[in-house]
Amino acid sequence: MKRLCASLTLLLLLTACGKPASTSATSAAPSATTPEMAEPAATPQPTVEPVVSLHWIGRQNEAGLYQREAFYDTESYLYGNGGVGARYVDFSRATEEVVGKPLELENANLQLFADGDSLYWVWSGMIRDTAILLRSDLDGGNRESLYDFPQGVSLGVGDEGLASDGTALYFRYCHISGDPKIPDAYELVRLDPNAETMETLTTWNEFAGYLQGVWQNKLLITRTTLSEDCPVEPVYDRYRVSNTEELMPWLTTTLCAMDPVTGEEEVLYSCPGRWLDRRLDRDALWYVEEAHQLVCRSLGEAEDTILTQLPGSLYLWDVCTEDVLLYGQEEGKEWLYLYNLADGTLTRSPQRRWLGGEDRAIPVVSEAGPGRYLVIDDANTGMQQLADREGTQYLIDGYARYAIASREALLDQSVPLTPVTRPGAP
Repeated sequence: MKRLCASLTLLLLLTACGKPASTSATSAAPSATTPEMAEPAATPQPTVEPVVSLHWIGRQNEAGLYQREAFYDTESYLYGNGGVGARYVDFSRATEEVVGKPLELENANLQLFADGDSLYWVWSGMIRDTAILLRSDLDGGNRESLYDFPQGVSLGVGDEGLASDGTALYFRYCHISGDPKIPDAYELVRLDPNAETMETLTTWNEFAGYLQGVWQNKLLITRTTLSEDCPVEPVYDRYRVSNTEELMPWLTTTLCAMDPVTGEEEVLYSCPGRWLDRRLDRDALWYVEEAHQLVCRSLGEAEDTILTQLPGSLYLWDVCTEDVLLYGQEEGKEWLYLYNLADGTLTRSPQRRWLGGEDRAIPVVSEAGPGRYLVIDDANTGMQQLADREGTQYLIDGYARYAIASREALLDQSVPLTPVTRPGAP
């Protein structure tokens, strides 16, 4: 306070002399603002983690189904020597054709996955091969490589698929071991084709694991762990754990939802054994229990819902928009059953086909839209022709002839099926 009074006295003396106070002197003076008058410090805003919008890329999209097809060589007629390509079944047009040009590959291990915008071509070989990941338009045009992978890796997407956030792709990635006593090393990666970068999100142990789907913008993965009190040691041979059956009583498999941004994992379900014992489909876990009941559990919930009592030992085939499809034995024959999710009714399909010299329940290949199904309507052995949109003919092993069946057609033999035709092929 004495210092403040002295400063004021000096200021008055300078004013009385007619000399203005200098700017520097004014700025150098202590502030008269008290702590009570000072503005409070700004509160830091919490950091908001970015949300990644994920979607699943499987073997079919809403428009159709993509299948790999090995072609006969047109000169030697050797199966597979004509390359490996994509066979496309269009659900709305009820047609099938070849899309894109065949690839010359070491083997027919080509996998095809499609969303609403693109078709992905995935191939992996052995330790001396170089994996490929291609993206094309849905008609097979404008095909391009997305990344240059090193030799000795495998894109272990299996039969499930891969995920995308609109820019990056997420899939299982395997470092192939060069020693049979050392298991292959698996990890989950994010590949950004635009930036040409790939990063590891998580790794799996020697029992590996799978990318199963997406849920609430999280990646659904499985992990298998061995109990610490297991008295049996794992045996490594042929690049994997070879004594899994001995270890089975001490193995647990969990389904986890992993945040692709933070890496945090939430356990959704656990079961004993090496594999997930329920079918994951449409954000739920489905299975048929020992008492022959169809059971469903939505992801994120802890309780099962019993949907219906089954007439016998049926097995789950597919979970579709309107129906759950099951097969089972009755009256000494196998039959197709449809459980309607809307009204809870279970109905046996009378549709049967003579395939492979046997009277069989009509085989359902996939859903072809709500209440519509792609089925095998007939079977013919030997070479047949299939064309692309330009009219180029390819020789295929023409075992299955497809048709589109409505739900009504599966339940009533008087309702006709729509045969899937092959435009441009004789």
